[in-house]
Amino acid sequence: MSAVERNVERRSGHDVGFLLDHWEELIAKRGWKKTLIHNAGDWPVFAVENGPAEAGEVGGIYVSAGVHGDECAPPWALLEWAESHAKELGQFPFLIFPCLNPQGIAENTRVDGGGIDLNRNFQNAEIPIIAAWQNFLAKRKFRVAVNLHEDYDATGTYLYELARSHSIGHRLLSACEKWIARETVAEVDGSEFDNGLLCREVDENVLRQVVEEDLEGGWPEAIWLYLDHTEDSFTFETPSELELSRRIAAHREFLDEILIASSLR
Repeated sequence: MSAVERNVERRSGHDVGFLLDHWEELIAKRGWKKTLIHNAGDWPVFAVENGPAEAGEVGGIYVSAGVHGDECAPPWALLEWAESHAKELGQFPFLIFPCLNPQGIAENTRVDGGGIDLNRNFQNAEIPIIAAWQNFLAKRKFRVAVNLHEDYDATGTYLYELARSHSIGHRLLSACEKWIARETVAEVDGSEFDNGLLCREVDENVLRQVVEEDLEGGWPEAIWLYLDHTEDSFTFETPSELELSRRIAAHREFLDEILIASSLR
């Protein structure tokens, strides 16, 4: 167990101050760029990027965590992964949002401080954090985007994949099985899965139909990114009721494998 994991176990997976303090230390140590885009109550929402990303270089990776506050493993996994991948993260543009919903994390609730599920509102520029996020991402293009999530009802890992290139979803899930088995149910939230994977190779019109009919008009981060900012988009889910250290390890493994599978390492 890493030093961060030991501290999280001793304190709380929802200690946002502890999480963000670690990010501040890491950013200073690596010389990365931090940009405050919004204040959510008492907590900052900021982006972390390297020089190529700041300069607008196309390609590389986008990663976010903590959009749902009752899913605490992803922010800690992302921190640990970034700490251990300084060399790789210097080889291509990267943009990381360490915690998009710090109030939700602090309060262990899915929604933000205004009671909004951000992951059904990434089209809604009337929400200040969403407007700031959209403005910051304007004209940026990535090779791959990753959103890290958890599911209270799940018993295994599963993955939403939006792919313009060939599918790598089963490869990614297989890599994580050393930590957590795949979800076995054939349907999640009304969508059919193939051994833990829902892969769509679709155009904008089809995705808009999915949003309107299946998501009641609410745009998830992954779909918005796919249409405007990235070649491929992935949403990885772990079961939030399993041991925290296993969930953190599975998210780290997923990020490790996506660098290899997407030819970023």
